[in-house]
Amino acid sequence: MFLQVDYFNLVIAIGLTVAIVLVGYVLGILARRLILYILTKVGFDEWFKKFAVGKAILRSGYSASEFFGLITSWVIYLTSFLLALAILTSSLNLTSLSDTLYTIVSVYVVGFIKAFLIIITGFILTDAFIGYIYKSSELRSEVRLLTPVAEYLRIMIYLAVIVFALEQGGLNVYSLNMLLVPIIWGLTIAMIIIIISQVIQQVARK
Repeated sequence: MFLQVDYFNLVIAIGLTVAIVLVGYVLGILARRLILYILTKVGFDEWFKKFAVGKAILRSGYSASEFFGLITSWVIYLTSFLLALAILTSSLNLTSLSDTLYTIVSVYVVGFIKAFLIIITGFILTDAFIGYIYKSSELRSEVRLLTPVAEYLRIMIYLAVIVFALEQGGLNVYSLNMLLVPIIWGLTIAMIIIIISQVIQQVARK
């Protein structure tokens, strides 16, 4: 009787696992098509390619709507697959493996979503801010002087956004901060050298 109960529960768990995977697959396809349809209709692709992150996505061979639809679908696929495995391993009394799979979903998958949204939003706001800096200068000489400063600010803000996003996503960024210190100092020194050289060139021309 004990074996029959275990076998019956295992069959149910396998059926539920397959059902979750299939439902996740269908939801992923529907979500991808829905996002592609909505973003295309509202003209998101044309707006998003004005930003550096949008141009980078476009160079990868995807439009913005295709990219976001693809990311959403794969997140749904991965989540449904992990949840299905967690249910199956739980029915097999593999508690440690089941808990690990639930942790991956609740911490890392959710953390990825949070980090992704923060990075995209932060990059858009950064590009808009840098674009405003460029528009505020009317003279060509001012643009030449502002360019290294603006691009330096862009990189610094990008790095800050990435670190903040990873931290909010649940990752330990202490080692990353240590690695970024010499990079930031190198960029700062390079920017100062470029500005000084441009100032010297302008003075020499006068």
